[in-house]
Amino acid sequence: MKRRFPYRSLRPARLPLVPALLLAVLSVLLPASPASAHARILGSSPAADSVVAKAPTTVTLRFDGPVNQQYTTVAVTGPDGSYYSEGTPSVVNADVRQKVRALPTGTIQVTWRTVAADGAPLQGRFTFTSTDEAAAAAARPSPPPTTAPSTPAARASSPPARPVASGGSGGTADQVWWAAGGVLVALVVGLLAVDARSRRSARRRDR
Repeated sequence: MKRRFPYRSLRPARLPLVPALLLAVLSVLLPASPASAHARILGSSPAADSVVAKAPTTVTLRFDGPVNQQYTTVAVTGPDGSYYSEGTPSVVNADVRQKVRALPTGTIQVTWRTVAADGAPLQGRFTFTSTDEAAAAAARPSPPPTTAPSTPAARASSPPARPVASGGSGGTADQVWWAAGGVLVALVVGLLAVDARSRRSARRRDR
């Protein structure tokens, strides 16, 4: 009687493909996501769309990470478009502070631009309303602020202006990592299909 060779005993053991691939996906995405997030603006003082009875002498922008003072500008303009910024902004930790002259009453616009520590350009604008008549009596416009030098990254990709409430530029990085996750998931599905076909072929050979 012809004896069948025990193919099954010599076939190499199959690795747990799904857990191994899922572990690879997590090892790529989880450590990288926090590091890839750019700095974003958290808020300001005065707050966007607020009404102040006493005109501020300093406008403060708060970020969730450090920014580069060399590439930071803050332009404060009155209802007539005149500038009221005084001097250049200063960066203290993750705060940008811009001194302002006595402000007129009405809608005050703050237009800011900076570069995060990782080189990502950030910019935006917001408004608040001043009702301080005493400050308005002493209001004197200032010369237009000097434009901060731009980095190569800022020249290459300058994001559109956005209000404070919309945050910073971390959305682009999140999209990149979601796309990478989608590619890895598609790879997992493809490998599972190949593995299933190989299992079916092996079962047919064993019959």
